[in-house]
Amino acid sequence: MRLSSTYIKNVFCLEGEWGKDLRDRSSIKAALNFMQANFDIKYIYKRCSNRENLEYYVKRWKNKKYQSYSICYLAFHGEEGKIEPGLNEFVTLDELGDILKGACADKVIHFGTCKTIDVPHEQIVKFLKKTKALCVSGFRADVDFFESTVFDLILIDLFQKYKAVSKVQAAIYRNYGAIARRLEFKMVYL
Repeated sequence: MRLSSTYIKNVFCLEGEWGKDLRDRSSIKAALNFMQANFDIKYIYKRCSNRENLEYYVKRWKNKKYQSYSICYLAFHGEEGKIEPGLNEFVTLDELGDILKGACADKVIHFGTCKTIDVPHEQIVKFLKKTKALCVSGFRADVDFFESTVFDLILIDLFQKYKAVSKVQAAIYRNYGAIARRLEFKMVYL
């Protein structure tokens, strides 16, 4: 059974640009503020507009002083097997796995993206083994920004309540099964 070493899992969040219009203020940061104010879940939040930003912040997150930020929440546009940190600029699961290689023991990687984990199961297992992550989760469908953000908060909250990944997964389907199925939520762990 895959267990986290602690209940308290702070959030390291990287968020991409949601649109081309500079007036677009869409962001999941307000949701993170809500979690911190109401549930004392601390977070680090950085905006990424290109591959270089993503690599820079992910490499810094691997530093030991950020060890308690054990949920990596990646909020980007996505496609099958990749995320989009910049407009029409993609990072594949394989490339992200190389950046995170061996650095994610006892950490959760959640893709708050459309379809990134809509890939063969073996590809996610390879990513898990390469990163040593506790688990990987995300959506296989095109998802609505609001609905998926609410689900992301529920997921982060459940990770605070359970050390066993299997218990988080069971609680999701027991209490939030309809939305999990609609978003085609998937959680993979070894």
